[in-house]
Amino acid sequence: MSDFYPSTPTGKKGEVKVVYAPAKVALARQNRENASASSILLLTHDTTELEIMSVAQHTAGKWLSQATVDSSVAGTSVITAAGIANHDFVVPSGEFRRVVVPIATNTPSSGSVMGVNRKLGLYPAVAFKTLAGNGSVLTAEF
Repeated sequence: MSDFYPSTPTGKKGEVKVVYAPAKVALARQNRENASASSILLLTHDTTELEIMSVAQHTAGKWLSQATVDSSVAGTSVITAAGIANHDFVVPSGEFRRVVVPIATNTPSSGSVMGVNRKLGLYPAVAFKTLAGNGSVLTAEF
């Protein structure tokens, strides 16, 4: 399989710039504010990575399949209550994380005009929910 994620910048001596953003312009940018219900972010057909910033509250995230996006429960898909939490990752308040969009299906689609996200069967959406109270979630898609 080819490497379809954006390259991490490297220095003149070949050292990897670990905390740097990729040398690529973001495909899309969002600012979502939420509290009780999940905010759903539909990814572009070329998105393979996300950079996520959590403002004011810790934020839980969950990858969504196309079936979940199409269902009536998509807006309540992230549960953060103790004992029944179902998130896939957490971004601490005031910090950012870079996450790679995982593979959702081993039966990738094909078509004449299709981005790498859909072609390789990656998740088409992600939902966010702050753990307590109101907060903002800033995202950039790469």
